[in-house]
Amino acid sequence: MFDAATATLVLNSFVPISRFNKGEAGKIIEEVKRDGIRVIVKNNAPECIMITVEDYDHLVAESQRIVNPPQTPEQEKRRKEFIARIRQNVTPPLPPTRKLKDVIEEIGPIDIDGDAVNELRRISMI
Repeated sequence: MFDAATATLVLNSFVPISRFNKGEAGKIIEEVKRDGIRVIVKNNAPECIMITVEDYDHLVAESQRIVNPPQTPEQEKRRKEFIARIRQNVTPPLPPTRKLKDVIEEIGPIDIDGDAVNELRRISMI
């Protein structure tokens, strides 16, 4: 669902390139460190994205991660047996007993903690 809080977060991530021309690069960098990514917009179109060095390093590491498939028929057989043993011991989750709408009606409106939202954004980008 796209709500007002999400819309605000998305809109706040856009930075017009004119802010760089006005000497606000340092402020924008601090915003990236504090709040997460920034989308640099030129002529109302995204030009580039600014992220922290830590986020960049994480993305590079993930992009270079290699998943090695089994190399022999014996390894493939052991892998399938392992997966079968795991599936024997795992029960699928039960379907929800209550609808989300009912839960929201029961707990009522909640206050949004800006710091918690920013931390969730930061964690979700890792």
